[in-house]
Amino acid sequence: VGITGTGGAGKSSLIDEIALRFLRDYPEKRLAILCCDPTRKRTSGALLGDRLRINSASNSRVYMRSFATREHAGEISGAVGDALSVLRACNFDLIITETAGAGQSDAAIVPLVDVALYVMTPEYGAASQLEKIGMLDFADLICINKFDRSGAVDALHDVRKQYQRNHHLFERPLEEMPVFGAIASRFNDDGVAALYHALLQLVNERC
Repeated sequence: VGITGTGGAGKSSLIDEIALRFLRDYPEKRLAILCCDPTRKRTSGALLGDRLRINSASNSRVYMRSFATREHAGEISGAVGDALSVLRACNFDLIITETAGAGQSDAAIVPLVDVALYVMTPEYGAASQLEKIGMLDFADLICINKFDRSGAVDALHDVRKQYQRNHHLFERPLEEMPVFGAIASRFNDDGVAALYHALLQLVNERC
């Protein structure tokens, strides 16, 4: 599973919630998490902040590794492809890869994963800005996180409409578009639960 999205959208918190549910529901399975954070051009350093948010990584059935993007201009490290190959060979039951904060056109994670999840917030500007988000073409699932913010319900409608247009799904109702409103910071959030079950269904279908 590849999880990408804008910086500050809450990707790490969402991963932690997904991981907690997976570990609870499948006590015999193992999980691997790869996270990428951007390297600053000025100092060549990187704050691997995902470790501050993903508390589930302390579980003995979880392997977590952080990467800096280094010389790569995009949102993933050049080592991620090889790292995924190693984890597949180690027979982890689920592998989650998080990118650094992505811009409007970054979709580098898509060829490396079986399921792509795009995380955003309601604050994307005018509805016309959705035309510029390339991941709405490629994402299998979309999460509008921080759904308790102003304008979230309108954002859900607009993103579903954009997904419907991008994927030519005009014969299906908007409610069937794989776009979910969620609050990852809220305990046992219903939106996160719905996204989690849709994610596992896609993984089971494709793997």
